[in-house]
Amino acid sequence: METYACSMCGHIYDPAKGEPKSFSKILCDSGKGPCTADAVGEVAPYVKPGTPFSALPPSWVCPVCGNLKSYFRVQREERLKSIRTIQ
Repeated sequence: METYACSMCGHIYDPAKGEPKSFSKILCDSGKGPCTADAVGEVAPYVKPGTPFSALPPSWVCPVCGNLKSYFRVQREERLKSIRTIQ
């Protein structure tokens, strides 16, 4: 499966792993935001492992920075990495 990276913060969404925390949970854990999901709203619900990126709703946000799904881009493997010369 392809992975997706947030173009703002670099967070990687791996469909095989899903998302164990929501954006509001991260705010509560940081001590900088309200400590109840009711106060923030469950902005980015937990995502079960095996959920493809295309199945996430358009309202889903990055669990790290809170930006919309549209900020995510497909991660491409660097093909030249394996043929670089060793000094």
